[in-house]
Amino acid sequence: MAQGARAQWGPHAATREDELQGLDYDRLCRDPPRRDWMVEGCFLKGTVALVAGDGGIGKSLLMQQLATSAVLGRPWLGMSVQPGRALYLGCEDDGDELHRRQWAINRSLGVDMPDVLDAGLDLIPRVGCDNVLIRLARPEWKMVRTGLMDKLVVRCRRTGVQYVIVDTATQTFAGNQNDENQVVAYVSEFRRLAVALQGVVIFTKHPSMSGRALGTGESGNVAWSNSVRARLYLHQHKALGLVLDGMKSNYSRKLEPVPLRWAHGVFERIEAPPVRDWSEPGGYA
Repeated sequence: MAQGARAQWGPHAATREDELQGLDYDRLCRDPPRRDWMVEGCFLKGTVALVAGDGGIGKSLLMQQLATSAVLGRPWLGMSVQPGRALYLGCEDDGDELHRRQWAINRSLGVDMPDVLDAGLDLIPRVGCDNVLIRLARPEWKMVRTGLMDKLVVRCRRTGVQYVIVDTATQTFAGNQNDENQVVAYVSEFRRLAVALQGVVIFTKHPSMSGRALGTGESGNVAWSNSVRARLYLHQHKALGLVLDGMKSNYSRKLEPVPLRWAHGVFERIEAPPVRDWSEPGGYA
């Protein structure tokens, strides 16, 4: 062995098709890559996240605001957002409602509708439709994609979407929410989509009675929380009022409670800190 060389007894790339592939020696000896955040400290690229909240509390509006911030590269509730095209699948609101919300959001940001649409915002109203994306195939007893899910994937790939917001899990999951394997299969399908798009998939969900009472925002079995990489809860806090609360984050500190107020048709963060504004090179909001 040459002077100064190291014996490499560690893992190497697989050389057989029937062998598991792991991280190889050379890669592990290099510096690890930095985490690539879609929303700084909140939503990581290639992952799935969940935002819970009671019906009518405003999570749909909040998600449409995120989609708008994403296409413009603007901060969302004081958090830096990496620019990228966004698709919002609205299963509980019609086109008129999405239109009204978008006008209020645009007004709050000082932009015109063509600015947002040309940047890549895709609003898809699906109220009153069959919105199941993943269903239980009983003969095989496993979760499978529906034709609607296939159409969603095609649209995302064709338009280069990186932010996918599914509002809600209740409308798109046709299985037993208390069955761990079925929930994991549902989330895993979206994880594959997030990785393929090099983006993030966020779905919304309503909490159970116990989830509201305990302040966790959870419903169904623990797989809903365990399978996603980040989970937020929009709720009324006894002391702070309406807050967006970080309940889980696998790759960063949990998001501290973000106090919100409703003004002129949108949510605003109270005392938001200055963050990087991607819409202005070198600028801050």
